[in-house]
Amino acid sequence: MLNGSSRDKDKSLTRRRFLRLTGGSLLSLSLPFTWSKSAGAASGPLKVGGIFSLTGPNAPVGKTIKKGARLAVDRINDAGGIGGEIKLELVVKDGKTSQTGASKAARRLVNRGDIGFALGPLIGTHGMATQPIFGAAKIPQVFFGTVASFTKNHSKYPLSIRYGTRTILQMAPVIKYLMKEREDKQLYLFVPNNAQGRIYEDVVRKLLERTDGGEVVGVDYYTPFQTDFSPLLTKALNSSADGVIMGTGIPADIISVVRQFDRRGIDKDEFGFYTGQTPNGSVDFERQVLEKGMGDGIIYAVHYESENYERGFKGGHTPNQAKDMEAAFVKEYGHPPVSPPSGSWGWGSMYILKQAIEGMIERRGKEEVLSLDRRRSLPQEAISYLLPPSSSSEAGPVMKTPYGNYGFLSCGQFNIRLGVGTFKGQKHYLLKDRGYGEDLLGSLCS
Repeated sequence: MLNGSSRDKDKSLTRRRFLRLTGGSLLSLSLPFTWSKSAGAASGPLKVGGIFSLTGPNAPVGKTIKKGARLAVDRINDAGGIGGEIKLELVVKDGKTSQTGASKAARRLVNRGDIGFALGPLIGTHGMATQPIFGAAKIPQVFFGTVASFTKNHSKYPLSIRYGTRTILQMAPVIKYLMKEREDKQLYLFVPNNAQGRIYEDVVRKLLERTDGGEVVGVDYYTPFQTDFSPLLTKALNSSADGVIMGTGIPADIISVVRQFDRRGIDKDEFGFYTGQTPNGSVDFERQVLEKGMGDGIIYAVHYESENYERGFKGGHTPNQAKDMEAAFVKEYGHPPVSPPSGSWGWGSMYILKQAIEGMIERRGKEEVLSLDRRRSLPQEAISYLLPPSSSSEAGPVMKTPYGNYGFLSCGQFNIRLGVGTFKGQKHYLLKDRGYGEDLLGSLCS
């Protein structure tokens, strides 16, 4: 450990030095557990904890994330494990679609004393509640949600990374498309009356400022999970707006607005409907909107694509990891994942960990890497491998995932790029390839 004089000499440790110095040696005194010497031996399985919502309103997504992770573990282990030796073991706790449930699940995983990595949760506030818990325990966390604060806190919790998008990543391609292709320059915004909703509003306003003449002409704040959007939609239709943007990732809210569009017979080519990535991954949206023929014309950000999605452009292709994952689901369950993007969080996270450790083996040698403590130093140094130096604006090593092949930025953000999609004839139709809207993004680590 660092002594007092060492701290005085170097008050600004780099992330890599932090990981080297703390790997396997520091323990938060506030944690209510101890472990034996054998608990962190460089043998036995590498245990990965998962916080997935198996109950509550987000259970369909949480269960699919779990299935994706389980299938990846089985496939990796059946092939001999990571580096031909390290087997994986998944330990799942139910986050119960609540902040309290996610926090309790995180503490249970920490208290075991044998977890090397933690995956999840999905919802932003749940991730923010679990980040300090895993951070204090020095357990690397792979988070899925969109809340910007998670990566903004990376300097405080350098073992936390985000395998997923942020609000600005979701909205940049949509804003560019509605401005350039649709010429819908005046937008009405529906956002939930909470912190996440205000983040959406702020992001939309900033992105419109970076375009030619776009503006928000009205904003309505509503209670999350509201079912009656008739008054709000009436206000939007009576304004000068060319369309409405749903500033939320809650499927129920988006579904309620879609139903209002359908009841009123609103042509989405005449009055636009725009949102983030939810239509690309929500089981409820598929069942309650798409299967009932109400989704045609909605414009959304695409972060996952199946082979059977039709395209309006040349050159795009489905990532091989997406094909592999869907094939694994079909083999195991007889059908593709009900929410392929959700399955990708579980599947992709496991393969990111595998690729990171095997990248370390290639760089440092098998004997050295496989001798590392599988509960402490190996997971921590895998995060170090994934991330570039904190001073770099470039991404770390490329990871092959179902969302595409990208690296992590120095703040822990996966450098993913999204495209634009819609629905035609109750089927996904891709309008723009990945990277559309990239010129609007700016730095993802600022």
